Amino acid sequence: MQLGQRLASVHADKLLGTLQSHIDAGHEQAALQAIPDLQLRHPGFHNELEQIKQKLSDKLTDDIKVLNGAEAQIFRCANCGSGLSRQNPDTVHVICQYCGCDAEHPATDRALERWNTALDLESNFTIGDFFNYQGVQWQAVGVQLYAGRIREYDSEDGWESNYARYTSWWMLNAQRELAWLIDDGSRRYWAEKHMPQNPSVPDAQDKNYEHGDWQLEFAAGEFSYQPNYQENHNSAESRASRRLPEGDSQTTQRYYTSVESRLDGNGEVREIEFFRSRMIPHSEMLDGLGKDVAKSDLQRWKNSMRGIMLAIPLLGAVALFFNRGGDIDSFEVALAKNDQQVLLQEMKTEKAGQLYKLRGSISGMQDNSWFGVDVGMLNSDNEQIYSKYIEFWRESGRDSDGPWSEASLSSSWVIRVDEPDTYRFVIDGDVQSTTHNADFRLAIEPNRTSLTPFILAGFFSFALIMLCRSKMGSVSSAAASIALKLRSR
Repeated sequence: MQLGQRLASVHADKLLGTLQSHIDAGHEQAALQAIPDLQLRHPGFHNELEQIKQKLSDKLTDDIKVLNGAEAQIFRCANCGSGLSRQNPDTVHVICQYCGCDAEHPATDRALERWNTALDLESNFTIGDFFNYQGVQWQAVGVQLYAGRIREYDSEDGWESNYARYTSWWMLNAQRELAWLIDDGSRRYWAEKHMPQNPSVPDAQDKNYEHGDWQLEFAAGEFSYQPNYQENHNSAESRASRRLPEGDSQTTQRYYTSVESRLDGNGEVREIEFFRSRMIPHSEMLDGLGKDVAKSDLQRWKNSMRGIMLAIPLLGAVALFFNRGGDIDSFEVALAKNDQQVLLQEMKTEKAGQLYKLRGSISGMQDNSWFGVDVGMLNSDNEQIYSKYIEFWRESGRDSDGPWSEASLSSSWVIRVDEPDTYRFVIDGDVQSTTHNADFRLAIEPNRTSLTPFILAGFFSFALIMLCRSKMGSVSSAAASIALKLRSR
């Protein structure tokens, strides 16, 4: 629950004490935001709340950061008395970020209706904060929040429309130049006014542009015009990026062009402006915001992912070492389908738990037939301790695409011998087989180990890499975000 809502539910006798406890806890800006509403709810404490407001306003006025003290003008909001600044000499209108009212006129005479929400000044980025872009320091002097729909053309589905919101921060540098820092939820852009050689507004059905219909939901800070609640504007942004022209200091960078048309209350075009914008990578945003802690967290995840990626080849090398095998023994015998207990070969093992890889294959099969073989393993006491049935087959035919053929003529598996002994392999032919005679071969390779742990380790490593990538994306995106945060009034 927001501070204003908590204070509104407090009993009048405890109001001042509770408010002061929040101020002492460091929530000075939130307390200042709540005081105008508290004065309306508790007129009996108007004077006491006014004194607290003045103290907070004086402190916040002293804390205002300016680019150039000689140029900036510090003054109080006519409605709530909070400390504000006018950084840009070209500013014609200031909206108080504390109460959301016209900061230069009394509340009864204000030209702008009160906004339904107020700016959260305790967010990661707010009015007055600085951002370094390509070696130049900029300060956020205003902010606007827009919501609307974006239309773009898809070659498969045609025109698609989606709901969207974005935050536009008005940025000012020491030379009093204006730029805009845009946050659309997942990406950030740096935008500057730009007049193309042949300025024109794209047609609403131009497939080369992304078209937007927007409505202003909130504004606070300094502006070169008077924003109006729910004012509308249209936008068209090129879907293809361009490279900055030769001779520009940023020739290696790419940018997008866009045009915005601000509409009046009757839906008529009031003003048209052209912009050139460049997407800012997360790492560059973190540098500009001075978020060294977030960069350290991001670097740790990067190092973790690199370590896991380096461990995967090592894991593969270990798997090959333990699974390198030994000398392969093989034996082939001509087998009829009614042959039983045909001795294939003997195998002596002196180590308990030894693993062997077996591969059975067959040749000489007739077309469109099958042949079944039962492989048995007997110990020195002539007891069968293991058996495996293998069915081989070959098929062919012709269809609309022409002749075809398929076959399954081999099978591989791994066995574990638990006791040292001399073992014999015997084979039986399946009397139901449709192939009468075939040549059967059994190959035995010792010193094999199970690949299951290595496969599981590989999947686990891959999952860790995906987790690191996901965590890197979420950490960098969250740390780089400058989306507008609002408090409910």
